[in-house]
Amino acid sequence: MSRTTHHGGRIGHAASTLASKSSSKSAKSKAGKTMASHKAKYHSK
Repeated sequence: MSRTTHHGGRIGHAASTLASKSSSKSAKSKAGKTMASHKAKYHSK
């Protein structure tokens, strides 16, 4: 279900931030919130 490729721009960047092992914890949590709000907005139906 989860795919590595996602929409471009902010969401794609957030996804790559989450995927990156070098990202800091704060960056990851921020990216996670971005992804979560996007999923809720666009993929909840």
